[in-house]
Amino acid sequence: MLRIDALILAAGEARRFGRPKQLLPWGENETILSHVIDQVSKTPGIVSAHVILGAWFDEITTTLAKTLKKVNVVHNPDWQSGMFSSLRAGLSQFTATPAKTGENDVDGIIVLLGDMPFISAATLSRFVAAAPAAEPRPLIASEGDRPAHPYLIRASHIGEILSLSGESGIRPFIQKEFPNAHKIEVESSIGRRDIDTWQGYFNNRPPDSTEVVPPPPHYDQI
Repeated sequence: MLRIDALILAAGEARRFGRPKQLLPWGENETILSHVIDQVSKTPGIVSAHVILGAWFDEITTTLAKTLKKVNVVHNPDWQSGMFSSLRAGLSQFTATPAKTGENDVDGIIVLLGDMPFISAATLSRFVAAAPAAEPRPLIASEGDRPAHPYLIRASHIGEILSLSGESGIRPFIQKEFPNAHKIEVESSIGRRDIDTWQGYFNNRPPDSTEVVPPPPHYDQI
């Protein structure tokens, strides 16, 4: 049995929203981020989940205190440097000397974004199921011939990824590995469909979501 963990990157400021996008209602009694956490928690085979927070840290940890008990919260103080800084913060914890219990001895890490609530437990289960046979290759979601989200990296890849400059994020690694990676085909647009604007939020949120009053329209132009 491989040990598979999950990294949920949710440290961004979401300037276009003028508030924590992670806390926008998503269905009954959930938010965008809590829904993503719930999908990860429902996925058999994912041993532990780690949520990377930065901007809005206090607001998110206070509002989602109960939900965050299900995961390991990692604070990224360098979140303003971009998403790669959150990936670096998350992966760095796996480079520490494993505890006597072996709790840090991970084999694979599924990386997903905290503002992509369309990635379901069913999709994540496909990564977990395919991981043993695909070893030692990474598993990357694909839409046709294009890489998408999420992706699963191996412990052996961590050093290479952490050595990247971060200027282009993890893209150089994904582009290099994608031709020979084990590909998981995802539904059209799911792997690139995040909540990036107010219009996108209102067009896609579940109908039973609590009503939200957005700030002035200029936020979507930032």
